[in-house]
Amino acid sequence: MRGEKLSDAIIYEKLNLLKKDFSGYIERNTEKVDSNLPVFYGHVISALENSFPEIPDESYDEFIDQISFKVLDASKNSGDFEYIKKVIHNALRFKKRKDAETGINIIVGLKLLKVGDYIHAIDYLKNYSNLDAKIGTAVSYCYYSLSLREFRKDDTSEKNQRPGEMELLSRETILNLARIQAPVNTVKQLELDDPVFLDKIFWKMIFLGLEWFPGERWFIEVGLENTEFSQNTEMRKRLLDISSERFYNDYHFLRVMYYYYLDNRDAGGAAGVLNHLIRQYPDNLEPIYLGLKFSLLTKKKITYHSFRKLADSKGMPIHIIYLFDIAFDLLNGEKKDGLNRIAEFEKKFPPLQYYATTLGYIASDFFSNDEIHIKKARKALLDSIDQYCERELRLDGNSSK
Repeated sequence: MRGEKLSDAIIYEKLNLLKKDFSGYIERNTEKVDSNLPVFYGHVISALENSFPEIPDESYDEFIDQISFKVLDASKNSGDFEYIKKVIHNALRFKKRKDAETGINIIVGLKLLKVGDYIHAIDYLKNYSNLDAKIGTAVSYCYYSLSLREFRKDDTSEKNQRPGEMELLSRETILNLARIQAPVNTVKQLELDDPVFLDKIFWKMIFLGLEWFPGERWFIEVGLENTEFSQNTEMRKRLLDISSERFYNDYHFLRVMYYYYLDNRDAGGAAGVLNHLIRQYPDNLEPIYLGLKFSLLTKKKITYHSFRKLADSKGMPIHIIYLFDIAFDLLNGEKKDGLNRIAEFEKKFPPLQYYATTLGYIASDFFSNDEIHIKKARKALLDSIDQYCERELRLDGNSSK
């Protein structure tokens, strides 16, 4: 492969294949790997450099971190700190970036967390709590787990009903994440072969955070972001139910709820959220815009004309309304009317002639006998109008879907 240029997508795929090969080898030869770590890491580096001579330093180091986690996860010696130090030493020998210790410390901390060694996991993870919400919630979870050992379960005195030192540290850690608005799923070392244990810990602490600090909206916000990453619709619904109780007028959560209902083809639920948004934010054009989009999907003329009339009365730019007229006609099979509207759009708004031309090409596919072409045309039309209108109206719809 030397001298061969590969796309980023191909490199990523081939790196994953190489990682799977080494993971399988580690599982089959755990004792052999443990007994001669320098030789094993030498093989890893040789394979990596021969297969990917121009790999970026960041990807190079991340690969070593992922292999190191697998070594620790498979080994029977991962509770031995002398062994852990050997793994760290061998991994760091070959890493290239100046912050090489960060990745390996996170990897070691996650392994210690997985086996329940919370005290030592904190030592490795706490300096990186703010890098990612999943690391921060992991540290908070370690403190919380230790707090359960502070008092005997049969001790019910009033004094011991108050939070102990470890629980207070847990609360402080997770509240700080909310204060700094920590991101989630941004640290590559969290992309493990078995991320389930870390996700369970994340959700445990998010719901504890909501119990401890019921007025803190960040817990729901970051949770929703994680559901989008993991495609966890069940947890998404649970969080939206909480948001509807505690933050029933929060614009961001209402928008997310609208798209949730839309994705689940619940027209009644989506309509209910739209009506609430329009009542609560009568001077905001976005709820009306969402209503126009909704009516394109329902294809009901009475619904469309109701939102169109509202859009006109609230001062939505007329060229935006024209675009929805075009889309509504085409999606309802009124192809001739749709083409006439495109021609009218071009004459009425000369600066947008470029867009009218594009719409004409998309509309021509609505006359196709090929259903696949028609479906693609529908998607292209809706995506095009969506992107154009969100830019023109300065909306934030994309970030909340």
